[in-house]
Amino acid sequence: MNSGYRATLSHPRLAVPLAITAVVAGVVALWAVGRSPPAKVRPVAARSPTLEIRRSGLGRVLVDSRGRTLYLFLEDAAGRSTCYASCARVWPPLLVSGRPTAGLGVKAAKLETRARRHSRLRQVVYNGHPLYTTVADERPGQTEGQGFLGTWFAVSPAGRQIGKASGAGGGY
Repeated sequence: MNSGYRATLSHPRLAVPLAITAVVAGVVALWAVGRSPPAKVRPVAARSPTLEIRRSGLGRVLVDSRGRTLYLFLEDAAGRSTCYASCARVWPPLLVSGRPTAGLGVKAAKLETRARRHSRLRQVVYNGHPLYTTVADERPGQTEGQGFLGTWFAVSPAGRQIGKASGAGGGY
């Protein structure tokens, strides 16, 4: 029974109508695609700057591309981070895979990166200070980390700490 079925499908008289049907289906599909409205093309957003300057309750501060306040840690020395492990869970370093970009008001000459141990990413450094955010800042514009333990401070557009350390000090 199966051999008769194959013989019917491979009969030369069926080849021409099947080919015509395939061509007509292809033409109809192309016609339908040609009449459809053009696909909406989203413009590719320019890469946002790694660092920007925004106003906060502390005045003008450095922020990351998501608008989160950036902090420096007074215990970092010579542009090298000393914040790892549990410290970095509370104070995540600002990391990049490529070259950081300076937004309006940020001095590109003060912007660099440093290798971070156990990571292929590099930490952004501004005016010699490795930069961090904090999990305490839940939304852009918050400055909950300001002055924490007398060692964590928001960063000014000049790349300096905002505010003064109290005598209490202490690291993390």
